[in-house]
Amino acid sequence: MNSKNTERLGSPERSPLARLIGPFRWHALVIAASYLILLVATWFGYLDQNGFRQLSLVDFEVGKVADRDVVAGRETSYIDESATRLRKEARQKLVTAVFRYDRLISASMISDFTTFADTVQDAVRMAPDMNRFTLEMQQQYPGYFDAKLMQALYELKDPAPVMQQVKIFFNQLVSEGIAEFPDRGMEQFSQSMIEIVRWRNDRQERLETGIDEVLTRGDVRGRVLSYVSAQKRSPLPADTLYGLLTPFIRVNILYQAEESESKLESALKQVQPVLVVIPKGQKIVKRGFIVTDEQYSQLKALSDSGVHVDIRQFLGNMLFLAAIVILGIYLMVPQLSGVPLGLRNTMVLVSMFTLMYLIALIASRTRVFSDPFDMAIILPSALMTMMVTVLIHQRIGAMFSFLLTLAVLCASGFSVAPSLFVLFSGLSGVAVMRITGKRIDLVKSSGFLALINPVIVLILSAMVPSPSGEVSRYAVGAAINGFMSGILVLGFLPILESLLNTSTSFRLMEFSDLNSPVMKRMLLSVSGTYNHSIMVATLAESACREIGADPLLARVGAYYHDIGKMDQSEYFVENQLDYNKHLDLNPRLSATVIRSHVKQGIEKARQMRLPKEVVEIIAEHHGNSLISYFYNEAKKREDSVDPEDFTYPGNPPSSRESAVVMLADVVEAACRTLDKPSVPRLEKFIGELIVNKIENHQLDNSDLTFREIGIIKNCFVTILAGYYHSRIEYPNQKDPDTADQPAREGSAKGKKS
Repeated sequence: MNSKNTERLGSPERSPLARLIGPFRWHALVIAASYLILLVATWFGYLDQNGFRQLSLVDFEVGKVADRDVVAGRETSYIDESATRLRKEARQKLVTAVFRYDRLISASMISDFTTFADTVQDAVRMAPDMNRFTLEMQQQYPGYFDAKLMQALYELKDPAPVMQQVKIFFNQLVSEGIAEFPDRGMEQFSQSMIEIVRWRNDRQERLETGIDEVLTRGDVRGRVLSYVSAQKRSPLPADTLYGLLTPFIRVNILYQAEESESKLESALKQVQPVLVVIPKGQKIVKRGFIVTDEQYSQLKALSDSGVHVDIRQFLGNMLFLAAIVILGIYLMVPQLSGVPLGLRNTMVLVSMFTLMYLIALIASRTRVFSDPFDMAIILPSALMTMMVTVLIHQRIGAMFSFLLTLAVLCASGFSVAPSLFVLFSGLSGVAVMRITGKRIDLVKSSGFLALINPVIVLILSAMVPSPSGEVSRYAVGAAINGFMSGILVLGFLPILESLLNTSTSFRLMEFSDLNSPVMKRMLLSVSGTYNHSIMVATLAESACREIGADPLLARVGAYYHDIGKMDQSEYFVENQLDYNKHLDLNPRLSATVIRSHVKQGIEKARQMRLPKEVVEIIAEHHGNSLISYFYNEAKKREDSVDPEDFTYPGNPPSSRESAVVMLADVVEAACRTLDKPSVPRLEKFIGELIVNKIENHQLDNSDLTFREIGIIKNCFVTILAGYYHSRIEYPNQKDPDTADQPAREGSAKGKKS
């Protein structure tokens, strides 16, 4: 048979490779686009702005109670300015000011005192009297000494050893050094130590000395007293000795301001700042506790840390998400799920998966939903699985709930509580969906979920305790979540049904209304086809119910399977009253007219936007079987007849519902021609019709088993036997044809006469 007869009606002819790659290509594009969206969303979700997401430093103040927990999203370090300042201040107080021992001043002091000692010795030896001695000394050292001191010097019997001893003491003072501390400038240095720079043996030495140990002008008198008291026999009294030394004492340990400042600056540069490391995951601020200065400094450090993305964590998330996508593709293949998914259904699943991931991602990074149970009660898991169950299949809904669980687990940073809630709530949504075609069923499902969801939350709160402990609030939120899920399904379902053109129970119930304009038009214009369709629908619905197929889909498919006959109704025997138009046509043309009703039916169905499954029943209800009557008529007239010209251009039924409608169609039409249709005759006749379809390979793709075919046959026999049952002949009831026979005979005799 030519390949064009194996293609579905209304579909362009494509090669096997195109048929294989085409759908997969569009499905792959949808999945890839969704993954790209999730990739970008995750990147921004992991974009760690200012160290903590969606939080502002303005929300925290030292001394006030924090209204939320803040956890470091990554390891961050910062310089503790306060501690660093204290460290610098401590180091500054340890830096010693620099003083230099001036050798020139020291040498000048010793030289001056030596000259003075020599002058005293010469004056005492040469002066004849006290007056002359005083004048000689005042000439050399005017105003240096008072009269009392002059008197003491003059009275020395032998001034040489005395002056030699004083000179030794003076040299000790000079050698030790006499310092002078400035009134300003040393406040920033050590207040207990100074550094004195000396030259010893042509080598510069730096020695830190206590300030109390350094000799100043004010300390000279005390040193003189100590010296005198330490001598067993002092050459001069302490006051005389002090007065003798004072004119020659000068400061020879000098403060070096510039060198001291440079030393301080160098020391401060070497001070290492105090670095505080905040490890990743550290809880900086706890909800309900007062913010301390240290905590505020850590928050500020996070705030100043800028934008950051943990590449390792991001890549790990993306790999996990890719694994979820691959798992989803595997679970949704028809061989495993048992439900073939079209492109529109794939788009629904991908859109819902993406939406759930984005909701979980945003919620997990928003301060309002910082608690895992806060996030759980806003996740519409039951809503999504219920929608999938209604729009696609219950088995797909159950599998999809596992994929949503993994999506939330990935988006929430592997938080267990919301993920488990999504799993159990989603499966509950699938379980409570018991649709009988009435929208009140969704309200009932909402009520069940409003009771189930709080129980799930209570169980999870026992397994994973909530940080806030507000279990009652979460239970109420979960109840609202469950109830609103069913209500939202009720609201969104008509829109999605229309957009997806899917065959939900609700939509099929709408199309099964016999008061619809199409069915009324069929009743008025093609009443024979209408009655035939009603009978076929009865047979198909009953048989599908018996074998576990979808009876509602079979009924609607049967109602509309022959709507293509409406435009040329007079060419179909059930609508012919007294004359068969095919008597005037060539068998080939008649076959063409008969075949055309399938194509026209598909066109009308698409104009009416009937669900795809119903359109498939219309396209497949004759399969690619032979129009045997006109084929045999053509063979009587022609020597060579191509069976393809008398074959329906459709595919054999691809579903159980479509196959049942085909069998119901052929059985109902054929049984009208059966004389005295008793149960045995019906059983034999229907069995032959079904066997003929099997032998012609019309049921090969329908997945019907021999057991189910036997059930279908018995169901057909039962219904048709009741329809064609014999009735009791009432008294005086006559056959109209028999009653009219004498009258017709009398009339005929009258005419003859």
